[in-house]
Order: sequence, then C-alpha cells, then structure tokens
Amino acid sequence: MLVTGKQLLLSALVACVASAFMVSAQTSDGYRAARVLSVREVRHASFPASRYPTTPQYTLDLAFRYSGQTYCTGYETPVLDEVHDLLAANGHDIQVDMHGRKLLLVLPSGRRVKAELVRSNEC
Repeated sequence: MLVTGKQLLLSALVACVASAFMVSAQTSDGYRAARVLSVREVRHASFPASRYPTTPQYTLDLAFRYSGQTYCTGYETPVLDEVHDLLAANGHDIQVDMHGRKLLLVLPSGRRVKAELVRSNEC
C-alpha cells in the first residue's frame, strides 16, 4: 500500500492535534475551582525609621473555599497591581492548584499568584 502526500499530511495533522489535546489536559488537570471568601490587606514598610525611601510591602490574607474546606493563605508583594487583583477577587471564583502547602492561584483577571497555606488561626 502506497502512502500519498495527502495521507501523510493528514496523519501528521492528526498527530499534532492529538498531542496538543494531551498537553492541554496535562496542564489543566491540577486546577480546581475555589471561591474567595475574604481578602484582608495590611501595608507595612520595611524600615520606617530609615532616611532612605523604601518600597512598602503589602501582606494579603486570603481565605477561600476549596473542595468543601476553607483554607487560608498569606501573600506578600510590593506590586500594587497584584494587590488590586487580589482585592478584586473577593467573592469571585478562582482556579487553585494545590501541592502540599504550595499553591498556585489563577485570579479572575488571569494573574497567577504563588502562595503558601497558613494555619487557620493565622487567618
């Protein structure tokens, strides 16, 4: 049986599409939907008595419901856009990929945030 150019092209196209589906399934498998319950912001400067200007750090405490349980995480950043995106996520659905205490959160804005779980009494 001879393979024509069209058949070879078609089989290559099918192989590419199948591999693309497998890659997308692997990357989206770990994410689960969660609902943000509350976000609390605390602003603090590293050296308030310094004569040199410092960049303020923001600590955000985030509580979310994931797989029927409530989890808390603390996140520190000097980036105002991240602070605004996290505050805007309050009450909305997000995507969470959890591995032990490590989290990867995908906010409604599309921003990805790496965080760690904290004890429930710290939230």
